[in-house]
Amino acid sequence: MVTWVRFRDLADGGREFYVLNTHFDHASQYARERSASLIAERIAGFDRSLPVVVTGDFNVAAHKNAVYDTLLGAGLVDTWDTARERSALYATFHGYKPLTPHGDRIDWILSTPGVTAHRAAINTFSDDGQFPSDHLPVQAFLSLA
Repeated sequence: MVTWVRFRDLADGGREFYVLNTHFDHASQYARERSASLIAERIAGFDRSLPVVVTGDFNVAAHKNAVYDTLLGAGLVDTWDTARERSALYATFHGYKPLTPHGDRIDWILSTPGVTAHRAAINTFSDDGQFPSDHLPVQAFLSLA
């Protein structure tokens, strides 16, 4: 599943950009690969002059799966890698168990290369040990080109 929107920023002279948000299947690699291919096809049909940001729970580790390679092959970059500054790295799926430092990011924020990633972070907020989700939010502070 993917939701995509073409936004117009009325506070910035009507600048337009695309944002996609997705949640890939947790059990089937085939389904994840098809999902990545379909997103790549959709992006290929977008107005190439506009920035694109893709967020989601991809259910596979960045840098370790064909799904990641497909999306980067579609012209996207990983804002975690391109960010000028990064928080500490944790596995983004924790399942309400202790956090895993230096673990796998299965939640990503991707963008077209013209988008500047100032900072990327994994938000470890909890309230008395209670996390709001079984995933840690991934955040990116971006400037659109």
